[in-house]
Amino acid sequence: MLEKFDYDLIKSAANNDTKKLREILDCGVDINMMEFDKGTTALHIACSRGNKQIIELLVSRGADVNVQDNRGVTPLHSLVTNRYDILALWLIRHGGNIKIQDNNGFAPYDYAQGWFQREMVLASEGKTSQSEEQLEEQQKEIKQKEEQYQQQVSTLKRQMVESASTSGASSATSPKMSGYDTVKGGILMNSSEVLKVFFRGESYKSVKVSNTDTARDLCKIMAEKFNMPSYDKCFDICETVKGRTRFLQPTDYLIPAKSKWPIIVGTSGNETHLHCFFSVIIRKTAPKEAVELFEKVL
Repeated sequence: MLEKFDYDLIKSAANNDTKKLREILDCGVDINMMEFDKGTTALHIACSRGNKQIIELLVSRGADVNVQDNRGVTPLHSLVTNRYDILALWLIRHGGNIKIQDNNGFAPYDYAQGWFQREMVLASEGKTSQSEEQLEEQQKEIKQKEEQYQQQVSTLKRQMVESASTSGASSATSPKMSGYDTVKGGILMNSSEVLKVFFRGESYKSVKVSNTDTARDLCKIMAEKFNMPSYDKCFDICETVKGRTRFLQPTDYLIPAKSKWPIIVGTSGNETHLHCFFSVIIRKTAPKEAVELFEKVL
């Protein structure tokens, strides 16, 4: 039977409560404590939900990264099957074994798609993978855009002050920037737009997304449109740009990703939409009933 602190350990990992988890661990709770009926640990739960800070804290405190639950599933299994790719590579670099098999005889490596299997092998060998290189480039771009944004805000504020002093306008009539009107990375923070999300070739559904919507949010929206809400974790979002397709991370923002698409002009004018688009696909690990339902979607 779980003691109070043991229960709180699991709960804080599930709720992504880093502060609470640190307090519990400081009380001396067994970091590898397992749920009696399932055999899952706090690290299993954090990995199944992609709680990055919790995962990093547990590993830094000595959690067993290769612990198996009653089904033989390791934390790395959870990261791979839920497509938390960058976190999976991070865990591999911190001792996660890509070859440990579950009760069905499948290792994390077996559940990964072909391109990611190569990434996993590189990470296990201590080499930098393509996904990690792309992440570093994205982080550099984000930092550059944040710096540009700060410069734009400073310039705008200076212009507003100069304009107010020149016209003699009072502070009550001076234009103000609200939290919903700010611009970040060249994108209005409260912006939204309608996207075409393709599935099974030329079929598509129109979806309205906001600037805060991620690939995981879009999976949930598409699952609702497919009348498959309980299978939202069976889908992935792909981005195709000029014939090159990549899987979006669950936490990737959609509109910022779309803003990086090149403008393609053809004989009919702007043909960007013909060469750049989002699509939703069902995972190869999806249960049979989910695949059958998806095949019936019109």
